[in-house]
Amino acid sequence: MMIRKICLTLLLGSALSLNAQWGGWGEDEAPAKGKGKGNETQTVDVGATASKPAVTPTAKPKIVIEAIGTHYDDAPKAHFEPEYVNADTNISLYHGDSLLISRPYLRQADVKFRKRIWRVVDLRQKMNKSWTWPRSPITQVFWELATKGLVRAYANDSFNRVITPEQILEITSSLDKVPVLVSGVDASEATGDDYVDSTIVVSFKWSDINKFEIMEDWVFDFKHGEMKPIIIGIAPVKPEFIDAAQPDGTSKKEMVGESKPYWLKMDDCRPTLTKSQVFNRYNDAMRLNWDQHINLHRLFDSYVVKKTDWDDLYISSKTEFKDDKVATLLEAEKIKNDLFVFEHDLWEY
Repeated sequence: MMIRKICLTLLLGSALSLNAQWGGWGEDEAPAKGKGKGNETQTVDVGATASKPAVTPTAKPKIVIEAIGTHYDDAPKAHFEPEYVNADTNISLYHGDSLLISRPYLRQADVKFRKRIWRVVDLRQKMNKSWTWPRSPITQVFWELATKGLVRAYANDSFNRVITPEQILEITSSLDKVPVLVSGVDASEATGDDYVDSTIVVSFKWSDINKFEIMEDWVFDFKHGEMKPIIIGIAPVKPEFIDAAQPDGTSKKEMVGESKPYWLKMDDCRPTLTKSQVFNRYNDAMRLNWDQHINLHRLFDSYVVKKTDWDDLYISSKTEFKDDKVATLLEAEKIKNDLFVFEHDLWEY
């Protein structure tokens, strides 16, 4: 019994000594505080340095478009040509809006044939030069109708999604880098190292439009025995460019394709088209308006680029015509000839 008490006393003494040496069990470790200068410790943050300031990331430049809004219910504002023609012989000065000729009523039961095609009107062709008449350019009329919110603009030729004027200006604008001279340097003594690249916004203008794409239906009216075209929509064609690297280290703008920023319904544009005159190279006294020029008399030259098909592709995008431009033009002429032959075969002679 005496030996057991001695052993317990020794174990208790050992535990107390260890506790005094290493600290108590369950206690948090406190930072070491030495009694002398040699025992002082210093905490160092490895991730931070006093000589290197924090770098703030620069914001990526973006295109900012001011609010325009839509004005579908406002009175349309067309680009008017100065009316210097004799009022006695210019019938358009008297009738005004009444010159809008409504299409004859077409009963759907009388439509025995319908074919939808897409065609491109190239304004650089000689027959289409009247479209760029400086006194009343049709490019300005269609551009301002969409970008000023005067009529509804659509994202595609299905006319199932309306886009705003702000969206049109945003998708047609681009960012470009131009060299800018550093301030304080004389331009006559500047070298290549004295210029820095600056990002600017390049806006697309109506004067840059060289093509229009028209979507139309060719229908056969069984009641009147007439094969006639009806223009459904029109869209400007915008060329797309990229900066292609050159062997000398510079870059050059190269055209990589074309796009259509928006589509307009022709029926929405017709009231405005009747208020803009078209240049008549034969007689200044008898000028037509744009609605008569495009929809009634169809005084323009064009070529077919697409028809309704199972794959819904343009002719130039089809496998058999993708790398053959001549075959693409021949296929376009074949589509036009097929419509002519179809109408011709409806009659007996």
